[in-house]
Amino acid sequence: MSIPGPEVQAAGPEAPGPPSAGRASAALRYFRKLRAVGELLRPYARPHKTLLFSGIAVSALLTAFRLAQPWPVKWVVDAISGAGVQVPVFVPRGLAALSALYVAFALAAAACEFLQQLLLAGLGNRVLAAFRARLYAHVLSQPLAFHERREMGELLTRVVYDTSRLKRGVNGILIRTFQVVFMFAAVLAVLFYLHAGLAAAMGAFGVLALFFMGRSGGRILRAARRQRKREGQLAAVVAGGLHAIRELQAFGVAGSSDERFADRNDKSLNREQKVRRLGALLTFRVEAALVAGVCLILWLGGNAVNSGELSLGSLVLFVHYAAGLSSPFRQFAAQSVQTGRTLACADRLIKLMAREPAVSDLPGAVAATGIAGALSFDGVSFKAPSDRRSGRKWILDGVTLEIRSGERVAVIGHNGAGKSTLLRLALRLADPHLGAVKADGRDLKTYTLESYRRQVSVMFQESVFLGATVRESIALGRPEATLEEIRGCARRCGLDQWIGKLENGYETPLHKQGALLSGGERQKIALARALLRNGRLWLLDEPASHLDAASAAELTRTLLEATRGRTTLWVTHDPAILSACDRVLLLSEGRVSSFGAPGELGPAPAAAPVNSGQGGS
Repeated sequence: MSIPGPEVQAAGPEAPGPPSAGRASAALRYFRKLRAVGELLRPYARPHKTLLFSGIAVSALLTAFRLAQPWPVKWVVDAISGAGVQVPVFVPRGLAALSALYVAFALAAAACEFLQQLLLAGLGNRVLAAFRARLYAHVLSQPLAFHERREMGELLTRVVYDTSRLKRGVNGILIRTFQVVFMFAAVLAVLFYLHAGLAAAMGAFGVLALFFMGRSGGRILRAARRQRKREGQLAAVVAGGLHAIRELQAFGVAGSSDERFADRNDKSLNREQKVRRLGALLTFRVEAALVAGVCLILWLGGNAVNSGELSLGSLVLFVHYAAGLSSPFRQFAAQSVQTGRTLACADRLIKLMAREPAVSDLPGAVAATGIAGALSFDGVSFKAPSDRRSGRKWILDGVTLEIRSGERVAVIGHNGAGKSTLLRLALRLADPHLGAVKADGRDLKTYTLESYRRQVSVMFQESVFLGATVRESIALGRPEATLEEIRGCARRCGLDQWIGKLENGYETPLHKQGALLSGGERQKIALARALLRNGRLWLLDEPASHLDAASAAELTRTLLEATRGRTTLWVTHDPAILSACDRVLLLSEGRVSSFGAPGELGPAPAAAPVNSGQGGS
């Protein structure tokens, strides 16, 4: 089951065809991409239908006032030229009155344009804000393997930069699209009413401009997509350099990072220049087509005026409409680079949103309330996605074991034996490919994800903070916890006095994700977080491995007290912890080698490995 939200499928590769066919369909592909952006954002626009329809109504009014604006000029020119003034009965006569009417139409059009931009830009901002929130949640729902295979800078570019570019582009596209569509249709209708031949000529050049925009737009899109890829690589270099600043300076190799940045920066610049050249070429082509259309209207219209077929005022009206119709096209062409970047960003976001989360709630899943904490692995086998593609061995292979409620189990084994993967499956950060992990005899998949994880307290080797305050960092697992509860957990970890010495106490921000804290302080905050969660299950992945002896001993004492009577899986190699556990699980090559009391490890369970002949990595 996918995360609720828009169901968008990533477009697959298109089959190559003849060059002429590719050129002919370039415009269609370009407008198809525009449609894909609409499909991507449609679910987030539904709650704002009032804004959308208000924007459409104001756009229609804007078109009406712009259509009406040149008519007083036509009547004045016809009167001066002696062609006779055919003014409707409801329009006041006189030069002053017609001049005032022209000004009134112009002011009304300006007011409508202001309202249109206000409404449609507001709509775009709200839609993109909702989409960005959904995208961030979707990225967080992806499996750890997804994040481990990607640079942090690349994902930051997606969530922050790409959505910002999409917002700016959508606002521009939204406003210009309504202007072009309404004006093009309305102006052609009026022109056909006045003179069918001139209207057909103007329409033909308008269609030619649209063809240029579609064809060149496809090339700009491809170039912008490559340029966005280069910028993503550039962002990854920056993020990696800043993250490893201590190592770069310590080894005196910051210059090599500068060279990598310069290389990526030059490649991004070259792609940017190509996008700009294509945009300038498109603007020239559209401008040439529209100027040719106006010239043709002047020539044909002049002949029509000389023959008495058309009044001079009507010709002025034609030229005014042609110029007015040209303006949105020129703006569209001038924004072609921004539009190409918008579509390139949207293409990347569509593909990202099409990814399914690793784990999700199944239909009929129930809340995991009041579980006793018995944990079992029934023939569990697991292989990482990259390992499955490359044919590597299983990380866990046919693991079968029963852990009683309230039992403390130490997990040992060499590096790569599958210890951390065992904890990952117990926390349901991933689902096994074979077998089942069960809590109280029930498959974890039948519990809702959030309710089950609320039953689990967890500590890793290194704790990561979100740049929040001390209070928010401790309350990460229970945001609704009171300050007294938070202080009680901090006191148990020996943190209360240290926090009291901070400038703002519990409201002191942990800048740079807690990087300025010592290892002991970081792990104590993580321990307070786990204590506040107070789960029935405790999953501990060598939480004291990076601490000095005194800090590790203090942390271990608190953990042994906290996990008394709680089902615990504790990855460790500390003899003191091993002796304090009820049983010790030895993993070897992804399989259960021994499982028994400390110092008396019994034989592996009788169940044979599911994937005989394939050991874990």
